Amino acid sequence: MGPDAVITGLGLVSPLGNDLESYWHGLLNGEVPIRPLDYPGTAVHERPTYLVPGAPDDGEAGRASGFALAAARSALADAGLDTAEAEWIREAAGVCVGTGNGDSDLLEAERDGRRELSGLQWFGYRSADLLAGELGLHGPGLTVSTACAAGAYAVSLGAEMIRDGEAEVVLVGGTEAVCRPAMGAFLRLGAVDPVHCRPFDAERSGTVYGEGAAFLVLESAGHAAARGKQAYASVLGAGWSCDAHHVTAPDPSGTQALRAAREALERGGVAVAELGAVISHGTGTPANDSTESGSSSQLLGDRTPRVPVAAIKSALGHSGGAAGAFSCLTAALVVRHGLVPPVGTLVRPEDGNALRLVRGAAEPVTGRAALVNAYAFGGNNITVVIGEPAGPATTAAEVAR
Repeated sequence: MGPDAVITGLGLVSPLGNDLESYWHGLLNGEVPIRPLDYPGTAVHERPTYLVPGAPDDGEAGRASGFALAAARSALADAGLDTAEAEWIREAAGVCVGTGNGDSDLLEAERDGRRELSGLQWFGYRSADLLAGELGLHGPGLTVSTACAAGAYAVSLGAEMIRDGEAEVVLVGGTEAVCRPAMGAFLRLGAVDPVHCRPFDAERSGTVYGEGAAFLVLESAGHAAARGKQAYASVLGAGWSCDAHHVTAPDPSGTQALRAAREALERGGVAVAELGAVISHGTGTPANDSTESGSSSQLLGDRTPRVPVAAIKSALGHSGGAAGAFSCLTAALVVRHGLVPPVGTLVRPEDGNALRLVRGAAEPVTGRAALVNAYAFGGNNITVVIGEPAGPATTAAEVAR
C-alpha cells in the first residue's frame, strides 16, 4: 500500500454556480436550476436542461475544455498551488480528465457551417492536453472516456498515480457540455424526463441532461503535510467492474455494481458499519434507480434505513463524463461539513425502495466515510470511497465546530 491520497483543492463550474459556496448552499437548499435549452447546434430547443449560467462562447478548444480550465484553475487556487512559488510543484503534477463527448460542440459547429476547424480542433478530446499546457502540469497525463462514469474513474486513477509513486500531486476531474449527440441519444432511448431529474421518485420517467466541470487536487498525505495544507478528505479506495450485460442498460441483478462497491470498501479498509453516507449515481431512469437501490440495499444490509443517501443529479442533471467527478467533489464536502444534502426533486419514493433518501433538509453523516457510485453505458461500474483525512483535528465533526 502506497501513500494516502488526500484531497486538498476543489473547483467547479456548475448549474448551481461556479464557486464552492454557491454550489454547497444550492445542494443543501435542494435547489433545482432547470432551464430551457437554447444553445445552438443541439436541435432540441426548449427542452428542460441543467445549463451553466453565463457559460463562455465557443472558444479555440470548445465548451467542455473551457469548463475544465475554469474549474481546474479554481481547484489549484483552493489548494494554494496557483502562485509563482508553487510553479515547481505544478511542473511535476499529473492530470487526469474524464469526459464523455469532449469538445463535440466544435464538430457540430463546423457541420452546421457556424465555424471552420483546423489542426487539433478536429480532435475532440484535448482537455487534458489543454490543462497541461495552460497550467504547467507536466507530470503523467491521461484522458478517460468511460461514458457517464468517466469523472469517477479519473479520480480513482489519479489516486493510483499517487499510491504508485508516479506523482505527488495530480489534478483530477471531469467535464461535459450539453451537445447534440448526448441529447439525441437519450431522446432516442426514451430516457428523458419532461420536467426535471427525479432520482428514485415514483413519478420519474428518465434523466435530464446537464453540463459543467468538477476538479479535485489530490496529493500524497506527506506532500500536503509538508506544505502545511489541510485536506478536505482522503480517497480511501475504489472498485471497478463491467456488467457485460447490454450496451446501454444495467444488469438488473446489480451483481457487478455490488462487486465494485465491496472491492472499494475492501481496498480502502472501510467496513460497511463505518459508512456514513452514499452519493448515489441516481440518474432518474427507472432501470438505473431500481438496480442501484437494490445493490445498495444489499451492500448496506441492516444499516440501509440509517445511512443517508444523496442524489445530486436532482440539482445538476446528468452531466455525463463530469457526473462522477461532481459526486466525488460532493463527497469531500460531505466529509468536511458532516452533512448530506437532500434530493431536491423527491416527492414520493418508489415503492419497495428501502434506501434512506434524504428529503426536505440535509441530514448528518453517520460514519467516517462516504460511498460514491457511478455507472455508465457499456456496463462500466465504479465505486469510490472518500473518508476523513489522516491527522489530528481534521474529522468532519471537528471541522464543523
